[in-house]
Amino acid sequence: MTESTLIQRWQHVQSNMGDAQLVAVSKYTSDTNIETLLEAGHLDFGEAKPQNLRDRAQKYPQAHWHMIGPLQKNKAKYIGRFAYMWHSCCDIEAAKEVAKHIEGRRLPVFVQVNISGEPQKQGIQPDDVLLFLQKLDLIKELEVIGLMGMAAKGGGAKVAFSLLRQCRDAAIGQYPHVQGLCMGMSNDWRIAIEEGATMIRVGSEIFGQD
Repeated sequence: MTESTLIQRWQHVQSNMGDAQLVAVSKYTSDTNIETLLEAGHLDFGEAKPQNLRDRAQKYPQAHWHMIGPLQKNKAKYIGRFAYMWHSCCDIEAAKEVAKHIEGRRLPVFVQVNISGEPQKQGIQPDDVLLFLQKLDLIKELEVIGLMGMAAKGGGAKVAFSLLRQCRDAAIGQYPHVQGLCMGMSNDWRIAIEEGATMIRVGSEIFGQD
């Protein structure tokens, strides 16, 4: 993909996402493409592997590196030290491990909710959101800013995203800081915007299948 094509694809998403924030999912793309978007003024990138996030955060410290994948406790140090934001928090023990490695700040966190009903998907159950938030509230190094969820690839995005919004709305009364809705990827981000997403994560629509 040429540099100009990459910029055009990025600008197309930007121009259709309203007030939501865009995280460019860079886990499969090259450093060259990251540099192109950085030069264009884009700062937020998503990585699914803790080691890759660590490496790119050190190489491009001016960018904001979002941890978007599942996290094993033995990789928690990379997130505590290098992540700008953690999208996939759904395990209290992993959260405690991350917190041990946070210094001089609070790490913004999205709680991952399983809104697709798929057993293989990560995330807490919708009925468990309030209880999970209550436990996370005791970990002062983490700042819960919202909920995150992914729809099934086969469809049902509108129903799934509506469910996440309902979970968020139910939580706000007790936890007013839980405002964010991180939902929507390359195949369904437009639906997510319609359902109130405050953050979308787009990879292949920007970078192609590289």
